[in-house]
Amino acid sequence: MTIQILASESLGVRSMATLVRTQDVSILIDPGAALGPKRYGLPPDKLEWERLHTIKAEIKEKIKEADVIIITHYHYDHYDPEWAGLFKGKRLLIKDPEKNINRNQAKRAKEFIKRLSSAGCFFEVAEEKELWLGTTKVAISGPLNHGPDKRFGAVVAVYIKSPTGSFLHSSDVSGPVQKEALSFFYKTSPEVLFIDGPATYLGPRFGLQECKLARQNLISLVRDLRPTHLIMDHHLVRDLNWKDWAKEIYDAGKCTGTKVICGAEFMNKPVLLLEAERKHRYKTLKNKILNFETS
Repeated sequence: MTIQILASESLGVRSMATLVRTQDVSILIDPGAALGPKRYGLPPDKLEWERLHTIKAEIKEKIKEADVIIITHYHYDHYDPEWAGLFKGKRLLIKDPEKNINRNQAKRAKEFIKRLSSAGCFFEVAEEKELWLGTTKVAISGPLNHGPDKRFGAVVAVYIKSPTGSFLHSSDVSGPVQKEALSFFYKTSPEVLFIDGPATYLGPRFGLQECKLARQNLISLVRDLRPTHLIMDHHLVRDLNWKDWAKEIYDAGKCTGTKVICGAEFMNKPVLLLEAERKHRYKTLKNKILNFETS
């Protein structure tokens, strides 16, 4: 099994796009990427737009390779509705477009299905689906909350196991904080766990107690399951101080031999926290302009 994280916050964009290859099949999870429209009250800058263009071009190339595509929910950093036609001929599994979904995502799902139909693409509802593709097992969770409560609808997590390894893609469980998500992680016990983590950058808006619960749950997962890798990214890495928040998780990893890293580190690539560093870049640019005008 090979795991390729194509895009994530530590690689410069909002995404959890991942390609998993086994001896039987290539599976692409959440082929999409986006930028935070506002951060610190500031829009994305040129550097972020250039990075997004590069990343999306790479994801489109991987769509050609994939045999199976799984879309865990309908936020644009996890799929691109304009790419519907690219999924023709693929086995496509999507989050249930009608059940356990909030109004905004239901509207997007309806439009996406129209695009799929126009392109002659077929799809299956993903929830609780279990597939055997040769010696590769794919198990998809039931609906899991996108965060601490039901406001943002539900997502599905994806577990893949082959004779040479196992991998779990959490999607946007924002923690995990929900017991159903935690239960799925324990049930599958993956060797490599790719988790989105809590949105600590939101502070009280996310929930201070929920952040504490997420940290404790991640510590428990490391201690109990002893995965080879815990990859934390996405929501968590929008916080410049995410490693300070995760110190106890790192400590647990040292005790169990678990590598606790972000997506870029897993891929041996430079860490690019472009959204989290947006304010700093704007400030640097402003200072350069002021210095030029006064020189």
